[in-house]
Amino acid sequence: MKKVQLGTELVIPSKENNATTILKYYMTESPVGFGYSELKSYGVEILKTERVPGLKDMNECKQIQGIFFDIEEAVSFISKIRKDAVIPTKLSKTLENYILCKVKKHRSVYKCQAK
Repeated sequence: MKKVQLGTELVIPSKENNATTILKYYMTESPVGFGYSELKSYGVEILKTERVPGLKDMNECKQIQGIFFDIEEAVSFISKIRKDAVIPTKLSKTLENYILCKVKKHRSVYKCQAK
C-alpha cells in the first residue's frame, strides 16, 4: 500500500492550554487483484496530533482503505474533508453521508431516465 499526503497539514490553535491540533490527510493506494490487473483502489487516512507544550504529543488516526476506484473522486473527497477539517473520529460518518448522497443522486438520475 502506498500513502500520499494531500495538501499541507492544517494547524489549528486552541485557546485552552496553548494546545495545537495538527491534521494531516492522506490518500492510500492499493492494487486490486495482485498481479491480475492494473486496477487500483484508493482510501483515506486522517492523522490528528494534539500538541500541548510540556506534554507528549497525542496522536489519533483513522484509515479506511479501498473505497474509491477513481483517483479523481478520491482526491476530491479528501480535498473536501480537509477543507471541512474533518477529524479521525468523524471520518466514518462523513464517508457514510458522502456515499448516501451519491446513491440518492444516482437513484434520482435513474428515475428521471427511466420515465
